Amino acid sequence: MTRQRLRVEEPTTRRATARRRRRAVGATGAVSAFVGLGLGQLAASPEAHADEFDVIIDEVLSSITSFLEQDSVSAVLGPQLDTELITWLHSLDPVAPVALDALPMSPNLLVNPGFETADPSGSGYSGVTIPGWTETGTPTVIAYGTPVGYPSPVGFPLPTVSGLFGFPQDAPPGGGDNFAGGGPVATSSISQTVDITGAAGTPYALSADLGGQTWNPSYATVQVNFLDANGNVVGTGSLDPVTVWDRWGFTGFEEREITGTVPEGAVSATVTTTFTDENQYLGNYNGAYADNESFTVGDPNLAPAPLTPPTSDVGQLDHVFVIYMENKGSDDIVGSSNAPYINSLINTYGYADNFYALSHPSDPNYFRVLGGSDFGIDYNSPLNSIDAPSLMQEMDEAGISWAGYAQSMPSAGDLVSSGDYSADELPFAQFGYVYGNTPDYLQEHLLPLTQLSDDLADPSTFPGFTWIAANEDNNMEGPVDTLSGVLQFIATQFTDHQYNVAAGDQFVQQQVSTIENSATWTDPNEKDAIIITFDEDNNNLSLGFGNEGNHVPMIVIPNQGAITLGGMQSGNFTTDDYYNQYSLMATIEDALRTSPGTLAPLTDNDMYATPMNAFWK
Repeated sequence: MTRQRLRVEEPTTRRATARRRRRAVGATGAVSAFVGLGLGQLAASPEAHADEFDVIIDEVLSSITSFLEQDSVSAVLGPQLDTELITWLHSLDPVAPVALDALPMSPNLLVNPGFETADPSGSGYSGVTIPGWTETGTPTVIAYGTPVGYPSPVGFPLPTVSGLFGFPQDAPPGGGDNFAGGGPVATSSISQTVDITGAAGTPYALSADLGGQTWNPSYATVQVNFLDANGNVVGTGSLDPVTVWDRWGFTGFEEREITGTVPEGAVSATVTTTFTDENQYLGNYNGAYADNESFTVGDPNLAPAPLTPPTSDVGQLDHVFVIYMENKGSDDIVGSSNAPYINSLINTYGYADNFYALSHPSDPNYFRVLGGSDFGIDYNSPLNSIDAPSLMQEMDEAGISWAGYAQSMPSAGDLVSSGDYSADELPFAQFGYVYGNTPDYLQEHLLPLTQLSDDLADPSTFPGFTWIAANEDNNMEGPVDTLSGVLQFIATQFTDHQYNVAAGDQFVQQQVSTIENSATWTDPNEKDAIIITFDEDNNNLSLGFGNEGNHVPMIVIPNQGAITLGGMQSGNFTTDDYYNQYSLMATIEDALRTSPGTLAPLTDNDMYATPMNAFWK
């Protein structure tokens, strides 16, 4: 629920008085300025008109007030006398402006300004969808009081801490349950554009609580750009950041606020919060924070837009194939001589050049696409670790068939790792709904990859949703089960991140060829698409090696039926629209939804994520 926040200041506070005293000429805050700027102008203006004389008197009073506002003067006079003198001088001010708080202002025009509508990251180490805001990178929302952990590449979590070294425990005044943060790996931003038609020439106020985490030097800034009807910037304003030195290394927030006048010609305003990542350690975690953002203008008839899910252009498909590879960022794949086939796909079909994974290590990047959340998990969790609704449960209820095909799986429904097969290659059994189901159910849905070709022979029985997973030898991360493999893995962390890329490229070629040569794919009445992406970039150990901000490849291949009957884009193109793993989830839901109400969003993450619309006409 959005909250409308208007600040009310006592007119005698230092801050309110200082804000009223800002002038184009400005006061120096010293006795010399009082004499030189004030009385000097008075002496030089013997024929001044009354309003001009008032301005001169105002400048004199401003100079005296600024002098009294100095801490050294206050210490001599005492706080009470100092404040009384300032209040008295203000009462004499002939041209003192009306206090901003006394003017009729709009409500807060920002949608979801306190980030209360969101599904917060339970670990603080996953990016999330921030409803009402347009994102770049991997920003997040965290609940106050969340303990700080650290992403663990093994099957158990690392210890967590609270208090001095934790996330903020208590909200600043006016805060709710959540705050926004920079996210797990790099600089990120959130923005929204509001309608201010008719407000040109009126006052505006921009404010936010900004802060950060302990000695993490990352910081947040807020800027407003005023735009004319043609989208040209006609004015700007910005809040100063709260740096680690402003916070003295303590976790928390400080308030920042500016006021000004809406420029002539402005009809809209874009408010952007940028979380600048300056952390060079611990995986580049961006510990910049923001809360209680507010933007108001001097038109009380304006109101914030309603919070609504993004528009979806995704058309219905008969079959969606997801091929999920591991641990390579876009820079590791695009142009790599070890990935000629994947690069040929990038140059032949649609490619999303602004797609992001949302955390480390691997497993949360799998199950969030099926459950709409990180569920507070920041490690490679064991099977049966999530007790929550899932896409599988919804597909079952809607009568939509689904299956996972895992390389090296010994037999259908096998949930025990053996040989080259890891039971967590497929993410489905991490949900209790699947893990605790019957043996027949598991054998119907969890299948060896060797069965894929035979199943594709009949499009009427082939599953609507399919997830294809490689083993450690071919998924582009491993293998790391031998000393040689471990050494090669470590070596490429410091060099070109190309370990296992060639094997993974061959795996993708084999699976795409199998699908494209099948009766399911070539049937002109079937609307099918193959989605190829990666779970995370090379920074899987969260140590900063190969950190690309979790920018990973995303390729979408439609068959002819999806183009002619399903409205998908054909040919080669690249989109720079921002998408992430929740966009992928929303796209799967929209593509497989057979009727309104089926495959309903599971959380705010998939409800408010922008579907991958660029792949449809």
